[in-house]
Amino acid sequence: MHFLAAIRSFCVLFGFFTLTPLFAQDQEWGKKMLDKREVKFGSVAKNSEVTFKFTLKNIYQESIQVSGLSTSCGCISWQDRPPITIPSGQSQELTIRLDTVRHQGDKRVTAFVSLLEPSRGSVAQISIPVEGRIRQDVVLQSNSVNFGQVEQGRPMEQRINIAYNGGRPDWKITQVKVNSPHLTTKIVEKSRVGGSANYDVVVALSAGAPAAKLRDQLLIVTDDAGDVGYPVGVEAQVEPDIVVADVQFGQVVQGQPKTVNVVIRGKKPFKIEKIERAKQDDHFKVKPTETVAQVHMLPVTFTPAPEDGLFEEEFFLTISGREQRVTFKAKGRVMEQSVTVSKPVLQP
Repeated sequence: MHFLAAIRSFCVLFGFFTLTPLFAQDQEWGKKMLDKREVKFGSVAKNSEVTFKFTLKNIYQESIQVSGLSTSCGCISWQDRPPITIPSGQSQELTIRLDTVRHQGDKRVTAFVSLLEPSRGSVAQISIPVEGRIRQDVVLQSNSVNFGQVEQGRPMEQRINIAYNGGRPDWKITQVKVNSPHLTTKIVEKSRVGGSANYDVVVALSAGAPAAKLRDQLLIVTDDAGDVGYPVGVEAQVEPDIVVADVQFGQVVQGQPKTVNVVIRGKKPFKIEKIERAKQDDHFKVKPTETVAQVHMLPVTFTPAPEDGLFEEEFFLTISGREQRVTFKAKGRVMEQSVTVSKPVLQP
């Protein structure tokens, strides 16, 4: 009996070890999480903004931690800060940046990702070869175009200078690509002497840009063989010239009108030419104003239909001399009168 019990214990113990997840013994388990095994930046301009993104996907049952990120050279750096925990089945994006400001020339270096499975203490280090060539003959004045805070409806321009001294007398910038419909670009050749050239790229922000944080990237393309373009980040914080908040009616009773004042503020005096609604009915009435003022107060009266539930209505204001309309919403809940005025029954 003791012999049989010992056999059973051995089998249970053996089964436990064979069920240990594969990555606990596999020296390559970390690499299986990575979507790319190398970085090739190619040829980039000095002062250009150059990054490369990886995705780490946790294909295992346990959570995995990115415990460390390092490099063999100061010419590259990680944008992320460990420790970073990646739950089972989830992904994490990691970004490497090439320093084109303080460095130049050919680079063949290595980036390292250290991983940890905390419950068993399993560790892995991934080595990622990184290659790139930071050109000395193509120099961008800056790696970004920042408009700063811009008043909505006001067009603006910024310039970025590109200098070339590579020896080709016919070198040129062929195009500047941009994604945002609110940005346009223009190439201006400023000078050309022998094998050098000097350009300005004019970046224009349109008056129609919405009030929001704008982030985009220019791609400056030249006629160099194999050139894929030099990226330049673009940012702008477009601030609204007119501010209005949504109207909160709260609870309203069927058939009983309720009036709420809407306050509209501008950075300078303005006139409201027209007030329109998304729906055509008589439940909402707005008293228009004919004045030119920096602050307008509009009384909005809502008479609920005999239906309870949530409601939402959108209003559109046409402002004199302003292309885009100003919008706001009226929100609330219609309640039956018996529900809103009844009192709860108190138990003795």
